[in-house]
Amino acid sequence: MVEHASYYALRRRPGATADAWWTTVRWRRDVPKALFPIVAGRARVEVTQDEVVEALDWAERFDGADALAVYPRDPRAVVRTSA
Repeated sequence: MVEHASYYALRRRPGATADAWWTTVRWRRDVPKALFPIVAGRARVEVTQDEVVEALDWAERFDGADALAVYPRDPRAVVRTSA
């Protein structure tokens, strides 16, 4: 049985240089609710599993999404490898 975290920390990856990604997403109107504080300048936000999956799926549509990090781990990886 795979246990999922009760919350996830979505944050800017320390040292990430993805200026093009930040520039691209900063003014988009479709930024997911969970990602909006990060795009607005906050370093970290606590989110649910559904929120982190939605935010990462959206973010990966644009080059440079590796500027984001998830703790304890990307829940999508657990789903993909547990099949």
